[in-house]
This record gives sequence, C-alpha cells and structure tokens, in this order.
Amino acid sequence: MQTSSVSHSDTTMQATNGAKRPAAFFAILNGVIENTEGFTWIIDNNLQYVVCNARLRNIIKQYTGKEIVPGDEVIDCIALLDASQKLPWGNIYHTAFNGQPHRFTQQICIQDKAVYFDITVNPVREASNIIALSCTAQDITERKNAEERLRQSELKFRSLIENSTDIITMANAEGNIFYSSPSAYKVFGYEEADYIGRHVCAFVHPDSLPAMGELLQNLMQHPDELFDLDLKVFDKQGNERWVQGLATNMLQAPGINALVGNFRDITERKQAAELIQESEYLYKNLFLKSPLPICVCDAATMQFVEVNDATIQLYGYSQKEFMKMTAYDVMSPEEKSELQPSLPITEHNNRPSILRKHVKKNNETIFVEVWAHAINYKGCNAWLVLVNDITEKIQLQNQLVEEKIRRQQEIAKAVIDGQESERESLGRELHDNITQVLTTARLYLTCARDTPAMQESMIKKSIITISSAIEEIRRLSKSMIETFHKEVGLELSLNDLIENVRLAQPFTISLHFDVPDEQQLDDKLKMTIFRIVQEQLNNTIKHAAASAMQIAIVRKNRLLLVTIADDGKGFDTTQKRKGIGITNIISRTELFNGRVKIESSPGQGCRMQISFTI
Repeated sequence: MQTSSVSHSDTTMQATNGAKRPAAFFAILNGVIENTEGFTWIIDNNLQYVVCNARLRNIIKQYTGKEIVPGDEVIDCIALLDASQKLPWGNIYHTAFNGQPHRFTQQICIQDKAVYFDITVNPVREASNIIALSCTAQDITERKNAEERLRQSELKFRSLIENSTDIITMANAEGNIFYSSPSAYKVFGYEEADYIGRHVCAFVHPDSLPAMGELLQNLMQHPDELFDLDLKVFDKQGNERWVQGLATNMLQAPGINALVGNFRDITERKQAAELIQESEYLYKNLFLKSPLPICVCDAATMQFVEVNDATIQLYGYSQKEFMKMTAYDVMSPEEKSELQPSLPITEHNNRPSILRKHVKKNNETIFVEVWAHAINYKGCNAWLVLVNDITEKIQLQNQLVEEKIRRQQEIAKAVIDGQESERESLGRELHDNITQVLTTARLYLTCARDTPAMQESMIKKSIITISSAIEEIRRLSKSMIETFHKEVGLELSLNDLIENVRLAQPFTISLHFDVPDEQQLDDKLKMTIFRIVQEQLNNTIKHAAASAMQIAIVRKNRLLLVTIADDGKGFDTTQKRKGIGITNIISRTELFNGRVKIESSPGQGCRMQISFTI
C-alpha cells in the first residue's frame, strides 16, 4: 500500500495564521514524526490533518481503504481498532484549542486481548496563538502489563508480609529498630510506636541476653552470612515467649541497609517440647526407680534393651552385662528349651501373667511372676516385661502345705486317740462297773441253786442286781449316743444336754441363744456346734473345777459366734496340751472354715470363742 507524507518538494505550508515556513523546517518535522512509535498526528483548528505518521496512515487505510493526505478531516483511530470505544474527540480537541492539554490512558480490545494506549493532545503555540494540536497514541500494553505484574507481585508480597505469622525486623548498625512487619502486633501486641527507635535487646529476656549479644557481634563481623536465632523474649503484656528464625547483616545491600531478622513465635512448640521432655524424664524415673523389676526386650531377638535398677538388684547382673544378654539367659534350662522356639514367632500382643523359674547370676533359683506387654520402643516392636519375685511366697505356701498336712495328721491322730479313749472308757465302765454287778448277780443265782433255803431271797437279790446293771448300761448308752436332734432344733437339743449335765454336776450353766433363722443353718454345722459345746462341757467337768458356765450362740449378719466361758482354774495356753478335747474342737471348726480363739490363764477361768462365716 502506497503511503503519502509531507514531501521535500513542499516548500511551504499555510498555517492557521497565514504565516509561511521554509520547506526545510517541514522536512525535519516530517522526519521526526515518521520515526516516532505509535500513532502521531498534527491537526489544525479546522480539525484537518497537517501531518500524520506512517503507522497511523497504514491503520486508517487498513480499516477504511483511504489514503490520508494533509488537509483531510481527522479520523478517530481508536474507534477503528475497537468500535465499542467512542471517545469524545470533539470535546477533547475543543478544550485543547482553548489551551487545556490532555493526557489519559485508554483501554481497548483487539482480538479479545486488552490493549492500552497512552493518549496525549497538546496545543502547538506560535507566539500567544494556538496554531495546531500535536496528538499521540502510544501502545503501552507491555508497560501496563509489566506494571500490573509488578503491582500484583507487590500486592502478594505485602499480603504475605501483613498476614504472615513470621515477623521481619530491621535495625540499623547500632541495633535500633526502624521497621517491623505488621505481624509484630498480631503475635506480640507491639504497635509501631512501641518499637521504633528502641534497641533490639529491650525486648529480650535476661536469660537470652548473652545469646543476643553474641548474635549481634557475629552479624557485624560476618556480613551476608545467615545466623540462627533461638531466643526468649517478652510480649507487650510482659509474658515470656520463644522465637526462632534467621538473622543476617544487609547493611551494605542497596535499598535495605539494615540488620534483618526473620523469626516466628515457637512458644507453644517450646512448651510442648518441655512437657514432652518433662514427661520423658518422669516416666524414665518411674521406670528406673520402680521397686518392681522392669525390662524392655526386642520382640524378635529377646535382646535386653532397657533394664531398671530393681532388675539389676534382683538378678545381680550389671547394666552393661544385661545389654549383652537375652531374656533366655535368665531362664532355667527347662523353661528355655520350652519357650525359645515359640516366643519370637508368637503374635505380638499382651500376655497374661505367668509363673516362671529364673536363675540369678550367682546360680540361685528364684520363682517369679512375669507380665509381658507389647510396646513400640524407638520405632521397633518390643516387650515391656514386669517381674515380681515370689520366691518367699512360694516357700511360705510350701510351708503352709506342709503345716496343713501335719495338721491333718494331728487331727487324724486325735480322732484315733479319741476313739481309743472312748473304747477304753467303755471297756472300763463295762469291766469296773457292769461286769462286777453282773458277777454279783451270778453269785446270787449260784447261791440260790446250791442253798435251797436261801433260794427265794437270792433270786430277789439277783433280780435287783441285774436291774441295776441294766440301768447302768442304759445310762452308759445314753451318754455315748447323746446328740443333736434336727427334729427339735439346735437350741432345744442344747437345752436337753445342759439339763442332763445339771442333774449330775453341782454347778450352774446358762445358755443365751440368739439365732433368728436357725432353720437356715446347715444341719451338719448345727451338729458340729452341738459336739463342740458337748466337748467343752466334758472338758470343763473333768478339768476345770468350775462353779459356773455361760454358753452364748449369737448370729450377727453373716457371722455366727459360739462363746463358752467358765470360772474354773484355767490353764496356760502356751503349754502343750496332753488331752485331745480342744484339738477335736479345733478340727471340727476347721471343717467349716471357722476360727477358734481361746483366752485362759491359771486361776482366771477359760473363755473360748468360735466364729463361723455363714
């Protein structure tokens, strides 16, 4: 497309005031305009082109097909590019001819892309007259986009600074603060007036002042190096806070010229770490100082990884020796062969307590109760093992078993002795009394047979003698079979027993019976109580020489108390007894898990209390 311009052959151009200019002037003007970027045009007061550059001419021809030459009416070049943009050019040109220049930025859309033009309209004066308008429309899209990117970048940076929990502080070479980011207020409550011009040490806790002094010294001696800071400081309310971050000397950096600190509040993290450390210290002490032996073993190898003082004391190995051992090394040989193949592959869960036989360093065998709990120890599966030495308990249990066996033997012997004593008493009664009476009756009958004159009287005497023997046998039989009758109950059976004793013995006996629901008691227990009272009555009659005896049977909730007391001569309870009466009472009581308590001393009578739990 052929473009037109002001040619060098045009020597003059009629200006608005009619003055004429040399052709050289317009040639120079034409050269300047042709080489300007963007759109450039000059119009006279008739709104006709005086001159326009090649780029503008090309755009006009491209959109209108018209070749622009001086004297043509001015065209709205912006509207050619974007028809939606209708600028008030008439008003703009009019006010410009009245001496008011214009400069503004216009955004248009070309092929759906935003394009920005910097538009200027300036009056051209000759003397005091405005003879033309010099207009330009420069494409500033790249500059505008760059400015927008810069603005966005600054906005993001400012947003990061203003909304960040990190604090940026800048101080001069003397350490006086001249800037701090807005987060100083959000985190510590300090407003600008609180820190501007103040020294950084004014906000540091006394404990951290030596570290702060060393940091400032390092910053001055090593510019451009980064230094860690970990300090205790104060917030505006005077509370202690912890900060952590980096500091560097940028005094020589253009635009910065400061000691720069970038740090954040780590108070909660520090407090949490202190709590964890305190907790670890506490549980470490609980582990190490526990009176119960505790150790930690690797779940796969059973290697000891931790042992406490009680474990060292129990087994006799040192800490260093334990760290080279496994749990199998303290087991007895038989248990080691039993557990070694199975324990490592056993499912890793908590195990109930088990009784084991272990061997100490001095080869002493001990019995222990072991609990194993699955734990995670430093990222690995492990067993937390608690050990309770029950060797003494086992020994005591064995002694109790032996004592119980001995006790059963004594009871069996007492029963046999009682049976022998009853047989001996029965034999003595038969021999010394009934046999003699029957022998006398036999003599009477022999005499009656041999002496007819005395036959009648001898037969009468033999009848009387035989009747006496029969009564004696009946008395002896009754004394042997006298017992508790469940048909009438324990209280009446005891009253019957006591009444028979009163008839034969010259001392008083009282019975206090307070068992509301006697029928709920087991018949065997009632039989045992009857026999105990009967045995103690016999003991009192034979040995106590008592004048009075009190018997009380009382139930209190689930406790049944049997108390038998007399005012006899008593005995020393610490001395070994030759008789079997009290032994029989104790053995009968133990059959029902009862307890016997005997209080007696020489001359002070005897008080026996038997208790049963119902």
